[in-house]
Amino acid sequence: MREALPTPAKPLTAEDVAILRLESPTVAGHTLKVAILDPAPPGPRPDVDALRARIAGRIDRAPQLRCKLRMHSRGRAEWADDPTFDARNHVRALPAARPISEDELQRICARMMQERLDRSKPLWAMNLVDPLESGGLALIWSIHHSLADGAMAMRLAEEVLWDDGDTAADARVTPATPRPLGDLREALELRRPGRLPATLRRELARARERSPFEGFVSALRAVAFTSIGLGSLKRSARRLVPEATINDVVLALVGAGLQQWAEARDDQLRSLRVRIPVSLHHGAERPEAANRDSFFCVALPVATTDPVERLRRITRETALRKRARDAQIVDALLRDVGWLAPPVRRMLESLLARPQAFALNVSNVKGPTYRPSVLGVTVRAFHSVADVDHQHGLRVAVISMADELHFGLCAEPTIVGSLDPMIEGIIAEAASLAARQ
Repeated sequence: MREALPTPAKPLTAEDVAILRLESPTVAGHTLKVAILDPAPPGPRPDVDALRARIAGRIDRAPQLRCKLRMHSRGRAEWADDPTFDARNHVRALPAARPISEDELQRICARMMQERLDRSKPLWAMNLVDPLESGGLALIWSIHHSLADGAMAMRLAEEVLWDDGDTAADARVTPATPRPLGDLREALELRRPGRLPATLRRELARARERSPFEGFVSALRAVAFTSIGLGSLKRSARRLVPEATINDVVLALVGAGLQQWAEARDDQLRSLRVRIPVSLHHGAERPEAANRDSFFCVALPVATTDPVERLRRITRETALRKRARDAQIVDALLRDVGWLAPPVRRMLESLLARPQAFALNVSNVKGPTYRPSVLGVTVRAFHSVADVDHQHGLRVAVISMADELHFGLCAEPTIVGSLDPMIEGIIAEAASLAARQ
């Protein structure tokens, strides 16, 4: 194998640095991407040596995976090539004395959310769990959030993990030609006087109800998964609420999950404000920045018993914020303030992240439209698990893949308790909406 060329040092962006600042003794700052694979076809079963060889042989496609964090004085940081990089330090087999159940796999993931990535090496690790009770195997990929947001993680999986033949199933889009004048017009439009006050009124609004997930976040974590078929659900949702997007459907399912969770605790919840990350990676271009997203917030109707009314109300709220381009305006504001006065940016970020601003974060990342494979074995599910934040005891992450929605819930268990009612509510709401064809 030829020796990889060194990667030039690259300064962290303001977004990457802000993510690093979220780390604490109780918040680790990384995400998990959990690929659950079907039973292997006849022939050699994939093992850790084959997985290491796959990633080592493709590392030039994703050179950021060979870079480690280097800190300088006054908080400056950069990604610098690790001359001692060795895939054996990052790709490991997780010993299993017997087949692992889904519940046990979720507990393993919860434990991995509590662990820390080694800052003396590139900030990622992958564990192979084999066998599962299903006869398949699982790959648990820990990636520090400062290294990759959701869109970047999807690219990294394509570059170093998925079998090459799979990616042909997605039509490749030629990167868009740079358009500096168009970008300038957009930048000026986002900063047009009169737009910012309306956006800030929406995004700085206080929640009407106190968040049930507010509290001291310890280092403990609980994780839960579920997968939902999207085909009939999508058709039904579009017939019932033609303007509804897949993200609106995701929010409706989460609202139903929160409703069932509250009922199981004899709590009364009418609505909760949720933060919705919005990717700002250019649609036709392959993402280059590790983190490039913004957000907007909406009030999620929890007490609504009619699934169609819940979806309709969510769609109305998200459509308003998309038309007003709230996410882009918030991003422009933070960038402008960060350039003029970095401490003011940090203060504004703290204001936007307080529990009174939103109760939980719900992200939805578009994965491959095909069903990928790894070393010849089909990926049955691909879950994302994102860590909770200080005073936010619950986070929901969703990946769409091959006409399915794969949910990953992460919680601080002393605040949230059991995640089972939430999962049951998501499944029941999906069935209810899909049945209304």
